[in-house]
Amino acid sequence: MLLLPGASAVGMPRRWPIGALSIFVALLHPTPTRSQFGGGGGGYNPPAPICPAFKCPSGEKAVGKVDHKIWSYGCKDSGMNVFNAGSFDPNNPMGGMQQKSVDKCCVERDLCKQTCGMTSKMCHDNFQKCSTKICKGDQNCQLQAMMSEMMSEPYDDVDKDKKYDPEATKCRVFNKGQADSCMCVPKDDFKGSVESKLKSFYSKFNSEKLDSSGAIKDVDEVWKKWKGKEADMFLALATKYKAKAVEIRQKPKPPPYEPPPKGKAKAKAKEEAAEEDGSSEAEEASFAGAEAKDQGGDSEEKAFEKRRAELEKKKKQAKQDEDYDKAGDCKEELDALTKSEVERLKKLKSTAVEEEKYVEAKRIKQRLNALGEL
Repeated sequence: MLLLPGASAVGMPRRWPIGALSIFVALLHPTPTRSQFGGGGGGYNPPAPICPAFKCPSGEKAVGKVDHKIWSYGCKDSGMNVFNAGSFDPNNPMGGMQQKSVDKCCVERDLCKQTCGMTSKMCHDNFQKCSTKICKGDQNCQLQAMMSEMMSEPYDDVDKDKKYDPEATKCRVFNKGQADSCMCVPKDDFKGSVESKLKSFYSKFNSEKLDSSGAIKDVDEVWKKWKGKEADMFLALATKYKAKAVEIRQKPKPPPYEPPPKGKAKAKAKEEAAEEDGSSEAEEASFAGAEAKDQGGDSEEKAFEKRRAELEKKKKQAKQDEDYDKAGDCKEELDALTKSEVERLKKLKSTAVEEEKYVEAKRIKQRLNALGEL
């Protein structure tokens, strides 16, 4: 028996992200391992996402905004109950459906993502440690932890017209958190800005740390302990005072499904039909030339493939060297390169259809489909 988050035993589930559905399907076909989510009951531990750090112009450093309010949806509704026949108790038939909660871990992960200067790897690793400590091999709890990342995103932040990109999804919340919480200041002003933020924090959540004039007590000791680790200091403080420092928000419900406009869908179907019909008539006459072009491509396609291969190689090497900033830069450049090539090919495809060069249009369409899976 499976109960999906946001669903009842008699109702239909709400709309789910594609990634969530893939996990749900996987659960319907379990494999005979020692544990459903990892050998020995350790739970599934996905690799940490490599997200680019918040960057400032030359001569400036990033520091947390004084007025940024940390908030979180938590993840109380992100679990999925899996009925476990092996632990069935006839005296408590629903006992196997009772859940531990990793909501605390989810709140602290959001807190980490909104602490200026933290890395995506640190936030990921902290969440894994927290959820492992709470779940202790409990499958329902482990599944709730797995689902929490994708279910924690606001529905209105997702671009419905854009193809689902799991890599971009992994960094979307982290990037937004850093952008919202960080600002750039001249390097000479960095120390003063850190102290201003610390004074603001203490004035709101622990005024005993300030003297009668509003200055930080023992400020020299603070710098002696935390210099070079300012992000860790603010994360530790926000975690300690999270009951006051973090605003827990109610996640908005997903919008109802809206089918694509009939005119748009009809035009697309007509275009695809024209391609198929035209290719059957012209394919024999154009096959040799199209095949040669398909194998070689135009000069811009070759240049794109060459540059893409170079960036993929650099990105792979950066990951091996654990240079996450460089790997993030390579990924951003790859995304921009691919986007530019897709836009170019779409224009070529439209021109080919207009000129009734259906074999060429079909070749370009196949190329676009291949790029969409990168």
